[in-house]
Amino acid sequence: MAIRPTFSRFSLYGEEDGAIAPEFIHIEPISARSRRYEGTIAPHTHSGIFQFILLERGSGWLQADGRAARRAPGALVAIPSGCIHAFDFAEDAEGWVLSIASALLGELRIGTRPTRGGPALGDALLLAGAPDPQAARRLSWLLGEMADDFARHGAHRLSDAMLAALTWLVALAGDVLEPARSARAASGTAARREQLVQRFRALVELHFREDWPVPRYARELGTSPPSLSRACQAVLGRAPGDLVQDRRQLEAMRALTYTAASVQRIAGDLGFSDPAYFARFFKARTGMTASRFRAERAWLKEGDDTASL
Repeated sequence: MAIRPTFSRFSLYGEEDGAIAPEFIHIEPISARSRRYEGTIAPHTHSGIFQFILLERGSGWLQADGRAARRAPGALVAIPSGCIHAFDFAEDAEGWVLSIASALLGELRIGTRPTRGGPALGDALLLAGAPDPQAARRLSWLLGEMADDFARHGAHRLSDAMLAALTWLVALAGDVLEPARSARAASGTAARREQLVQRFRALVELHFREDWPVPRYARELGTSPPSLSRACQAVLGRAPGDLVQDRRQLEAMRALTYTAASVQRIAGDLGFSDPAYFARFFKARTGMTASRFRAERAWLKEGDDTASL
């Protein structure tokens, strides 16, 4: 499959890119979208969304970040946020596409092992595995159950059943995909870059409220800004400064959703000395004002007993 020179950013393929709720989850059959586009899903990326794709029957070509491979029935693919990818599906291809907010994978309630089913799936590697028949059946059954739950509750309610199924799925997928992840991490340059990016993300988690510039992060990591930039671009497809701002945006979204703090207080907590600058930052990144986001995206309504993270 030819590599195209341009790509698009979507929330879900064909849908306008926008803010992703911290608890976002969506599941649909492969055919629901592939048939709409005659089997060809052009190069694109999702911001803040991690995807699992299980091909149950038929075949398809996967292209991701310049690599292409044919996938057969039973193949499980994990695509992290920021990965530029595309598909050509055969007419009879079927299976599941599960889209999850990247932030959700890191939440404590998705309590998987630290070196495998959790962060290992979020290390921005394209992972593909061909599970044994028993594992494939389990994955297929779990995704089917999640699809039923999604049909009943929709995208804005993370039910206990869905959370339990997601926890199990992430753990099982981690086992299936671990050989591919380990093989990729074993390569010298890729391994060094991935380790640097993991250290960078850990440092961002500690200091994103302090508005550190990228050179400060590079200095603390014992590297240069260009080296850090090259590693982030290679592993995540994003500049280090963008990753820091992504983290600040996520925290702002969470505060607007789950707290009653004023916009001014949220801005100060995130290191914005000028609330007006925060307002411009938030609108530029989400396409809406903070007050509108709170009104339209605050899923915890008064009297709603939905469990939340």
